[in-house]
Amino acid sequence: MKIHEWEPFLRTWSAERDAARRAEEPSEPALGWLGFDPAPPERIAALEARLGAPLPPSYRSFLEVTDGWRWAGEFVELLAPAERVGPVRELTPSVHEDLTMWEREDLDADLDEDEEDEDEEDESGGDESGGDEEAYESARWNRAVQISLTGDQTWLLLDPGDVNGDGEWAAYRYSTWSGYGPQRHDSFAELMRAEYRGFHDLRRTEAP
Repeated sequence: MKIHEWEPFLRTWSAERDAARRAEEPSEPALGWLGFDPAPPERIAALEARLGAPLPPSYRSFLEVTDGWRWAGEFVELLAPAERVGPVRELTPSVHEDLTMWEREDLDADLDEDEEDEDEEDESGGDESGGDEEAYESARWNRAVQISLTGDQTWLLLDPGDVNGDGEWAAYRYSTWSGYGPQRHDSFAELMRAEYRGFHDLRRTEAP
C-alpha cells in the first residue's frame, strides 16, 4: 500500500471496530482513530539505521501515516512505534526460541522422508535430528524484526532476508496457542489485510 491508500483503509478499520465495540458495550466511550501521529522522517531513518536496511515500502508508508496501531486484528493490541521496533531475539527471546524450535521441527520432518537414514543418525549421535537443540541456529529468526508489542500471545514479525521484487519483506504472525506455527504473508500490507479479515470474522458489524 502507498501512503494515500493506508489512510482510508485505516480510517475504515477504526470506524468499524468502534461500531463493533459499541454494539457489544454501548456504555463504553468511542475509541476513535486507532492510530497515532505519523512517524517523522528522522525516526524512520533511525530505525533503518538500526536495522541496517531500508524499510519495505508498505511498512514505511504505514509509519508515515501512523507510528504504531491499536488492535491489529483481535489478538494484537499494539503495533510498536518505530523507536521500539527491533530484532525479536532481543525483544522477546522466548518467542525467538519458539520460532527456532518450529523451524528445527520442520527440518526434522523433512528428514523423516528417509526414516532408515534418520534412525542410523540417531544411533550414531548425528547432528541432523534429535541431539542438542541449542546447537541449531535459525538464520531467518535470528534476523527477524518484531513490530508488535502486546497481544494475546501473538506477535507480528518482518523478515528482512526474504525480499520480493517490490522490495517487500515477508511478514509473519505467530500465536503460541494456534498450533500452526508462524503464518507467512508476502508483505506487511498483506499481513494487515489478513488481520483486518480476522477482525471481520470475529466482530463483523456494520459501521456508519
